[in-house]
Amino acid sequence: MDRFDRRQDAWMAGGLFVLTLFSRIPFRTKILYHWDSVNFAYAMREFSMAKEQPQAPGYIVYVWLCRLVDVLFHDAQATMVWISVVASALAVVTLFYLGRSLFDRRVGLIAALFLVASPLFWFYGEIALPHSLDTLLVILGVWWLYETMQGRHRYLYPAIAVAALAGGVRQQTLVFLVPLLLFALRKVGWKRFLIAGALGAAICLVWFVPLMALSGGLKAYLEVTARFTERFYATTSVLKGAGWWGVRRNLLKLTMYTLFGWGVALLPAMACLAVKVWRREWSFDREKAAFFVLWMAPTLIFYVLIHMGQQGLVFVFLPALLLWGAAGLVYLSGSQPRRLTVIACVLLAINVALFCLVPEYPLGGDRFRLLTRDALINADHYYMDRIDAIKSKLAPGSTAILASNWHHVQYYLPEYVLLPFDVGSKWEKNEGDPAGALRQVSATPTGLGLQPDDRGQVVIAIFDPYLMAFSETVSSMHELPLKHGGGLGYLTLMEEQFFHYGSGSFGISSGTPGMPVGQ
Repeated sequence: MDRFDRRQDAWMAGGLFVLTLFSRIPFRTKILYHWDSVNFAYAMREFSMAKEQPQAPGYIVYVWLCRLVDVLFHDAQATMVWISVVASALAVVTLFYLGRSLFDRRVGLIAALFLVASPLFWFYGEIALPHSLDTLLVILGVWWLYETMQGRHRYLYPAIAVAALAGGVRQQTLVFLVPLLLFALRKVGWKRFLIAGALGAAICLVWFVPLMALSGGLKAYLEVTARFTERFYATTSVLKGAGWWGVRRNLLKLTMYTLFGWGVALLPAMACLAVKVWRREWSFDREKAAFFVLWMAPTLIFYVLIHMGQQGLVFVFLPALLLWGAAGLVYLSGSQPRRLTVIACVLLAINVALFCLVPEYPLGGDRFRLLTRDALINADHYYMDRIDAIKSKLAPGSTAILASNWHHVQYYLPEYVLLPFDVGSKWEKNEGDPAGALRQVSATPTGLGLQPDDRGQVVIAIFDPYLMAFSETVSSMHELPLKHGGGLGYLTLMEEQFFHYGSGSFGISSGTPGMPVGQ
């Protein structure tokens, strides 16, 4: 490649970086989005897997990076979101170079633009989770492994270093990449292979040893990890007896999340496949095909048979699908660059509109949900409205908060008494059912650790509106208006009354109901 081509690629890469960066900045979230986000925020203060700070399997390099970047922001939410934003931009640039190496410059550019506009990838670039960073490391590692496989051995040791680093950010990623890594390194020779293995092991030890030390040793680490995974694998893993129900659950989630992340890039990929079948064009590069299969297969097998979690997990293999979509579009356009440009722009515009304009629940209700810009806004409003209402209207000393999303309450409202009330998560067998509180409670205000106000009453704020379905005293419920609509329900409890919760319901017993706040 001559100097002009390298300069042209550098300009394209710079443009992609700026485009991604400025498409993300306006939509950054203001509140920790997910339960795991709160785990990471706590881990930035104190690393303790026993307390799920963070959750298993540890993510220790991500926590270290967050602590480093937090020197600039002194705010866990801002720190993690900015990591997501910058990692997204770098991932797009890296996919351009990977696509150029696997196919050509046009495929690389289109695949990178597909990643920029992928609704799911865009969403995760705005929230406080490590999946954008994980995507960057996967693409970078895959790119350098492919270059190594093509005989460019200067990429070997950087590829190993990135894979080992990815294992520190998210331990599962390294496991998923091992088959691809072995395939790519099969021709490097024993000397290089052994040196690469030693380098990878040394880098892994840099994060593995502290992870074990902070976890109380290998035995304690494995015990904590086993307890954590048991909560999920019992109903999702065929190895734990989940059976067909677990496979069906995993497969349905995996399909939905993959299609949403793939977006309209799916169309040229499928159209290209159909055309090639019609024309009986069976020839293909077997080594490249094996490379793609080994990149995707381990992750897909695990997600189908063991556990499929949240949507961002598909990013381990999603770049491969976007490359297929880009390659299919280039193939279908033939030697007509104008057609290629027009179709690519139309497809990208559809994805942008899907993210920016489609509501979170496009069909109404609360069943079919899309992670769009509207979902980001709604998530911020959900927490901020409730937190602001509680802080401005309810005194900490005389208020307890009953919550299903209690981890957010614990983080943002630590001065208030917390009453956790767990409800079965979506996609689980007990979805929507009360899982009971962390403990059975039946207590007077003082028994809850509250000090009655000058009217002799305390407040039980119901943080999550769907918990109203489990209330035994709906007629005694009051409501605080929220900024963006709706209300925060609450009960008032007199000194002689008892509040009970924890057996699938909650309510007040004995005495007379209290007065609304402010009356």
